[in-house]
Order: sequence, then C-alpha cells, then structure tokens
Amino acid sequence: MVQQEEFETELQSVANRLRSKIQEVEGELAPLQDQLSRLRVQLELVDRALNAGTDHSQYSVQPPTGGTSTKRGVVDNVFEILHEAGRPLHVSEIKTQYEGKGWRIPGQGNASNLLVYIVRDSRFTRVSKGTYALTGDSVPPINSNKPKRKRRRRKRGQE
Repeated sequence: MVQQEEFETELQSVANRLRSKIQEVEGELAPLQDQLSRLRVQLELVDRALNAGTDHSQYSVQPPTGGTSTKRGVVDNVFEILHEAGRPLHVSEIKTQYEGKGWRIPGQGNASNLLVYIVRDSRFTRVSKGTYALTGDSVPPINSNKPKRKRRRRKRGQE
C-alpha cells in the first residue's frame, strides 16, 4: 500500500512538471506564431509585387514596428485568410477559417470581435453586409450613398 502511494505521488510530481513545461513552451510559441504570420504576409506581398509587372508602387512592404501586438496578428491572419480564399468572405466564414487554423480570437471569440479589427484596417473593403474582401481586389464595394430605412417609433401607450 505504501509503495502504491509513493508511486502515485511520483506520478503526480511528473504530471505537474509536464504541465509546467507545457505552459512554458506555449508561452514561447505564441510570439513565434505571430512572427510567422507576419512573415507569411510580407512574403505574399513581395510575391504579388514580383508578379504584378513593372508597377510596384502600390505595394508597401515594411516590417511591423513595435512589439507583437494582438491587433497586428489578427489583421495579418485575416489578410492571409482572405488572400488564400481569393474571393470575398462573410465574417462567419472568416471566423470559421480563423479558428480552423488554430488561432485564438481576442475577446469573447465571436465574429464581432474580428469585425472590430477588420473595419479599422484599410486593407479590407466591405462589399456587402457582413462580407469583406481585400482592398484592390476586383470586387466593387457596396453603395454607401443609399439612404437608410428609418424605423417608426411607436407612441407610448399604443401597441
């Protein structure tokens, strides 16, 4: 019985050391994944510039400044997804592919958290409700001059 308890104690000690090592490696892995994502985007931009012919003025390849921020990683990842798709995607499709690649969505992890990053970046264009494409793709943006419908308010006391 004593040997069994010693064995379980030793196994518990090994399990705790392994958990600690896993957390350490995961902490080291996150910045490397962000860096890998940025490098892939930069390589893609260089490849596009090389394939574009002589007009290279529309491409700006600059390494990101500052440290690894969540915002930088999110927009780069979304850029990669839209570029690989080669067509506009609905935000739900972007979310599905984003999570499918093993990337964590900041905040509560829903599609609206991705939208916050997408709408603030000039690399993305809204082509229809909830659907986004890369700016410069041959997809016409939505007509934003269209008047919005107004909803009538009910007067108090009426149902």
